[in-house]
Amino acid sequence: MKIAGISFTRAGSEQLRKILGGLQDDGEVCRGYISKRFLTEAEDAWIQERTDSVGDWTLKHFEQADALIYVGAVGIAVRAIAPYLKDKMTDPAVLAVDEQGHFVISLLSGHVGGANRLTERIADMIGAQSVVTTASDVQGKTAIDEWAKERNLVISDRELAKKIAGAIVDGEKVGFFSDFPVEGGCPNGYENQIECEQNVWVTDRLIPTCALPLSLISTLRLIPQFATLGIGCRKGTPLEAIRTAVIETLEKENLDLRSVRQIASIDLKREEAGLIAFAREQNLPFVTYSSDELLRIEGDFTESAFVRQVTGVGNVCERSAILGASQFAEMAESQKKIRENQESSKDKECNHDNYDAQKKVELVIHKTACNGVTVAVARADLSILPVCK
Repeated sequence: MKIAGISFTRAGSEQLRKILGGLQDDGEVCRGYISKRFLTEAEDAWIQERTDSVGDWTLKHFEQADALIYVGAVGIAVRAIAPYLKDKMTDPAVLAVDEQGHFVISLLSGHVGGANRLTERIADMIGAQSVVTTASDVQGKTAIDEWAKERNLVISDRELAKKIAGAIVDGEKVGFFSDFPVEGGCPNGYENQIECEQNVWVTDRLIPTCALPLSLISTLRLIPQFATLGIGCRKGTPLEAIRTAVIETLEKENLDLRSVRQIASIDLKREEAGLIAFAREQNLPFVTYSSDELLRIEGDFTESAFVRQVTGVGNVCERSAILGASQFAEMAESQKKIRENQESSKDKECNHDNYDAQKKVELVIHKTACNGVTVAVARADLSILPVCK
């Protein structure tokens, strides 16, 4: 997280140094802003002089930082952030800490922004009392938006997510279904594999594929981004043709475009304007591979003599999709091992000697041609689990 903190008194400045120092040690990127008269000669590089008013400082950091920490009165923080509040899905986490370090208060974006978790972390760090007032936390129930964020799941419908959150805290039953293995099982407070009036479904599909006739109107989809979209095209193919080919192919195959984490192709297409524009439009990374890298991918592919003559490899979209998904699977496995090591307090390196990433990948959409564009999708075969910090 990018965390910015501000203090107003000498004692508050000492508290801010302690908090940000601990967060820095945990791997967060922190910046603290302190009045000139409270600065010392041996300040860490991440402590700076505060030259702006509280309002100007808040304006500057509200959209840049993931979390804001005000060491001082709650009222100062409330007045400072009030003009800039927009949406619970995009606002940063905001916390207030009293200058003596007795209380750490989650003020804004407790779930999606991570303020509640950060509040607990800081309270544990400085020996303070955490103050969290969101209903689901008070009741010990799982907030589905926070649960989704911790697992990098895309929320299909914000308004429906709010309704389901309200239903949970009001004691209503909400069904839970998943097309993927879920580490830890069903979230607390939900009905596992029981269809209710409102439901949560972890899936990368557009419409239900499970046996139960889930109503899409009352079913919130949480979408894992495990897929790599491989694309091949002729030189100069316009954005519109690429967009149409991708959307039509994925809709036909009942796959949500939001499940795609990256776009892949051959390195000859590194400067292809249409592909670059489509990746930018979808806010997705665009990765390319050499023909030698693609040829090392094993499998039965739909080959094209013309494509082989031009690129050196007979199939671009399927091979690039599988290679991209394999690399993601390997990264996810590495992060899983790191998290397991952290949880077990063991300091040992991850061992990938017997891990074959390509075996953890499925080609869910084979090569499909549409208006001169070829599309394929490979998905990493992974479980739903919290992301390693």
